Amino acid sequence: MSYGKKEGVLYFGIPSGSLNEQVLRLLAKSGRPLKAGRQYELQGPYDKDVVFRVLDRKEMPQKVADGIVDCGITGKDYIFEADREQEVEVLGDFIFSKYTNQPSRLVLASRPELGIEKPEDCQGRIIATELPNLTKRRMAELYGIEDIKILHSEGKTEAKVNMGECDAFTDITETGATLKANGNNIVAELFTSNPQLIANRDAVKDIAKFEKMEDIRMCIDAVLQAEREPVYMVFMDVPTAVLSEVEKMLPSVISPTVSPVVDETWRSVAAVIRESQLNILAPKLLRLGVDGIVPIPAPKVFTQDMVKANHF
Repeated sequence: MSYGKKEGVLYFGIPSGSLNEQVLRLLAKSGRPLKAGRQYELQGPYDKDVVFRVLDRKEMPQKVADGIVDCGITGKDYIFEADREQEVEVLGDFIFSKYTNQPSRLVLASRPELGIEKPEDCQGRIIATELPNLTKRRMAELYGIEDIKILHSEGKTEAKVNMGECDAFTDITETGATLKANGNNIVAELFTSNPQLIANRDAVKDIAKFEKMEDIRMCIDAVLQAEREPVYMVFMDVPTAVLSEVEKMLPSVISPTVSPVVDETWRSVAAVIRESQLNILAPKLLRLGVDGIVPIPAPKVFTQDMVKANHF
């Protein structure tokens, strides 16, 4: 089936729900701004050979495996929930979540008064969850517990404990602060999840499509890398007498860029430096006589290690 797809066009799945805003933001920062609205198909102003389809994040693994989209971003938890991890190819791991740039966790939680202090206390009890398959699978794999009753939840899972519908629940959280603030105890961590770029196995055999998927992955990676820790393009004036010493001190992808200036006793030096490194290096450089250290923020950084080995 063609699923309404045009020849020579890459169809890229964007998740609805909690990840949607972050994915759209990252696509915009990586040079692919999209106007979010009521449409289920979006196209940016530059990539005319890419169509973005907005799909339910829970259904994304199936839609990718079936070829309704060639690739898409969704949570690793939903891939495992759908039991599709063997049917799709993971092209990239993106470490971000709804609010922060850190992985999210599937945790088992309960109210203190219900007497569930460890996973084994859930034997024969009712667990509410939006991820029934993953919850059952991880309880069995990690703790050997198979005698649990699942209450399938479509939202507001935590409230089902308060209303006496279940004894415990599993939920996706970034920090656990909200769960604890509402009087719940986190009993165990069952699964660590992060968004992944997954691809249809037939689509990655198409060189043009695969390269376009990789283009998007590398651009998002570059944005996330710069967001995890600010990176600067740092320019400085270095006395020629200490140039070799300064070059050894400076981190760089290959080596710092050194340029001559009118005064032969000085050189202009530029290097890419992370903020934490800059804060340590700047005082040392000044003591050597380096002057005019000017850091300019880099919104993204592309490095050779982002390029994977030849796929074909």
